[in-house]
Amino acid sequence: MIHPSAFVHPSAKVHDTAVIGPWCLVDAGAEIAEGVVLETRVHVYGGVSIGKCTRVFDGAILGAPPQDLKYNGEDTRLEIGENCVIREYCTLNRGTVQGGGVTRLADKVLLMTYSHVAHDCLIEEGAVISNGCQLGGHARIGRYATLGGNVGMQQRNQVGAFAFVGATLKVDKDVPPASKALGTPLKWSGLNLHALKLHADEFSEERIASLDKAFRALYRSGRPLQEVIDELTADGDPLFKEFFGEHWTHTLVRP
Repeated sequence: MIHPSAFVHPSAKVHDTAVIGPWCLVDAGAEIAEGVVLETRVHVYGGVSIGKCTRVFDGAILGAPPQDLKYNGEDTRLEIGENCVIREYCTLNRGTVQGGGVTRLADKVLLMTYSHVAHDCLIEEGAVISNGCQLGGHARIGRYATLGGNVGMQQRNQVGAFAFVGATLKVDKDVPPASKALGTPLKWSGLNLHALKLHADEFSEERIASLDKAFRALYRSGRPLQEVIDELTADGDPLFKEFFGEHWTHTLVRP
């Protein structure tokens, strides 16, 4: 259903079951899947694809050109997964050629009011970005991670899977998976047990204990980080490899 006050470009691909609400604007080249709801005054630029059953609330702007001085009008994309919720007045920019060309939200992501997702960001499945968070370019948020309200995240930093960042904090270094990042400057206060226990299908008590052991060795033992990483890698612990594999071991820092 398309509201009479909405404008949908003839070349946009909009599924018959999608709902395009009052005063929405859907540009040429946009793709909107089945069950998507655009509430009111949502602008979907070209180069944007929205997955099934995603709901976008009032005033959101999806796929505006990246705010990067290197951007020169290239065709880049914003890809939004299925069953996402994008609340009022969020802004999400397309990618840049230099960053791979795509800004991507996986399935079941929640973006709360006034959040900004800059060019070339990757937000993985089930992540929660609370009100007013500002993500710089190339930021990466892992599966089921949570950012508290008004977090400012510097470009190219990462928040690992199942991690939590407290409200109003500045993320200017990578936050390890499954950790709680609190304080100024940012420190890892321990495991994010709340998230791990919510996902009991993935994390048995034994797996949590194994992860806690690795966390303590890395951040509480006082031993050189590389020494601990080498030891844990040699032990062949699959959980350590999953959480602190090649993608993370070169970025780990002590708080």
